[in-house]
Amino acid sequence: MPSNLEYREYIANIADFPSPGILYRDIQPLLADPHAFTSAIDDIAALTKSKPDYWVGIESRGFIIAAALAARHGGGIRLIRKKGKLPNANLVQLSYDLEYGSDTIEMTPAEAPISASKDAPKNPSKPSVVLVDDVYATGGTLQASAELCSKAGFQVLDKLCLLDIGLVKSHDVKCLITYS
Repeated sequence: MPSNLEYREYIANIADFPSPGILYRDIQPLLADPHAFTSAIDDIAALTKSKPDYWVGIESRGFIIAAALAARHGGGIRLIRKKGKLPNANLVQLSYDLEYGSDTIEMTPAEAPISASKDAPKNPSKPSVVLVDDVYATGGTLQASAELCSKAGFQVLDKLCLLDIGLVKSHDVKCLITYS
């Protein structure tokens, strides 16, 4: 059941950060309030009908939300990190363009065990995932993350964000809080 909380009350608006003319939407007050954060996690989970094998957190604040979703609603967690941040030598990577440059993201493939043990069981089917991030801006990182998950052997069921800052009017990402 959706909460009656007005989540925007827990988002701090910081003018001219990180540079002049930018209005930064800070999610830290929501994360700091146990009731608001727990309610938001349940309401984010309610945005999807999917029950994934894994919630995939996108570096770095997506990790917080994905871990909370996994703990409260079942499933494991997988991470998408920037190049060079994961220790496993058996990684899948994807480079993509940003507004002012490019980036490369990586994750452990579905068939590779995450455990350090070489005897860790492998999932014989194509595991399902729901992508999770904190803020939806232009969608480039989420789109690249969906492509990376497919390339790594996962079936992407859905894409969720805590907050949509309203730059892109039409997209398929489900967001709990939307600004226009």
